[in-house]
Amino acid sequence: MKNRNKKLIIFSLLLAAGVTLFYGETAGEKAFKENKPQQAVILLEQELANGSASLDAWNYLGLAYYQLENYTKAIETFATGLKTPGTKKKVLSFNQGNAYYAIKDYINAAKSYSLAYTVDPSFTRALLNRANANLMAKEFDAALEDYENYIALVADDPQRNEIIAIIEALKKDKVRREEDARLAALEAERLAEEEARLAEEMERQRKEEERLAEEARLKREAEEAEARRVEELRRAEEAERRRKMLEEVANSLQQTDSTNMSAGTEDLIDYDTEGELD
Repeated sequence: MKNRNKKLIIFSLLLAAGVTLFYGETAGEKAFKENKPQQAVILLEQELANGSASLDAWNYLGLAYYQLENYTKAIETFATGLKTPGTKKKVLSFNQGNAYYAIKDYINAAKSYSLAYTVDPSFTRALLNRANANLMAKEFDAALEDYENYIALVADDPQRNEIIAIIEALKKDKVRREEDARLAALEAERLAEEEARLAEEMERQRKEEERLAEEARLKREAEEAEARRVEELRRAEEAERRRKMLEEVANSLQQTDSTNMSAGTEDLIDYDTEGELD
């Protein structure tokens, strides 16, 4: 059953490539169409190397690697084919998108599908696959837009009901996300206001602390000045006390009694008051 599914996938990819069977096919192409991917890889690599391969060989080789589940090599092969002039860009980019999708690289898968859809806007399969890739990549708005565009272009898709169900789910999810975003914005606004109030309160506290610190500094300086004044007054009083004490000591040592002195008669000169004046 698994091999049968793989064959169906490959056959679908070949149809997307617009491949037609022809009798002049190469050995590598024939091996691929016979569901011999391992042999096809060897032959197609050789044919591309010696220049005997057709331009479709890049697509066959990429699909062979895809069938072998070597998705990285498949992506590289499709990329080389896209750079080669004359190759079918729509097909190569579409298949490359499938390879990216297989390894869960949904972002690059969507890019590859976008290229395929750009090359051919009527290639709605690329649009649907891009919608799926965007959904898996959680690019929900892009996925919703792609699904809506696809269902408008392919109204008779067998999976229409499933696609519409996805669209309705995405719409509900979009409403929910928009409401969540609105509530988140309100919460962010509330938090911003709260942070602003907190910052204002912290600034008020900082200024109050500075004021108290300044008051404490002024009080400390005043106390220090008063202490200096008291000390200077004490020293002045102490100096005055010492001065008075020294004065008292000096006064107590001072001899205040007068000495009795008598003069001898021999030391006196007698002046004759009645003498004549010349």
